[in-house]
Amino acid sequence: MRAAAALAAAALLAGTVWAGPGDAGGDFLTTSGKLSDEDFYRLVSCRALPGGPCTVDPIRWAPEKADDIRVALLPAPLGYPQDLARRISVALDHAIAEINAAGAALRLRRVAGAAGADVTVRLSISRDGEPIEGTGVRGVDGQTIGAALVTVWWDEALRLTEAVIVMAADLPPPDVIPVVLEELTQAMGLMTDIRNPHYEGLSVFSEDSNAATRLGPQDRAALRRHYPPL
Repeated sequence: MRAAAALAAAALLAGTVWAGPGDAGGDFLTTSGKLSDEDFYRLVSCRALPGGPCTVDPIRWAPEKADDIRVALLPAPLGYPQDLARRISVALDHAIAEINAAGAALRLRRVAGAAGADVTVRLSISRDGEPIEGTGVRGVDGQTIGAALVTVWWDEALRLTEAVIVMAADLPPPDVIPVVLEELTQAMGLMTDIRNPHYEGLSVFSEDSNAATRLGPQDRAALRRHYPPL
């Protein structure tokens, strides 16, 4: 669902930015056929091709934070379509429920405002292909948006410290639920998409499809692997 890098986000595709002690591109990898659970997990978590080495370090929320990840949707700015804002709000509740039901050691909850939130969802009046403006967030303003953009930060221990999701003003209504679900799932540290026809409509990590409204079996397995249940 996303382009190779945030600066090259394609039409109707979401984008990813990594921001930490060392930068790395989230983008996607191309494979064919159904992958094993192991290969699927390594691809989305450490950008490894099947049988190949990791090319980025896995990042995740610390266990004590993963028990209570606070997610906030900020108010829509002047000029943002109100119907789209309402759809995104509903989709955010759906995405939180999907991730909480995956069986991972993760618990997300929605909070009312940005203060104290770990993940903020921001609505931008920028449209597909335009630079994001006005968020005031370092590493976000100036990036080119597609359908959406997720930016994460982490510390030297590879523990996530913050995530910001920005939603474009021209996101098509049918794409709202899939895109919000993907962006929130990737904010858990699974940052690489997969280009593979097998996963179109089956996985939220599909590079070329915005059709998955639920987490697929291997999406849920990857979350459990990244955050093993006690």
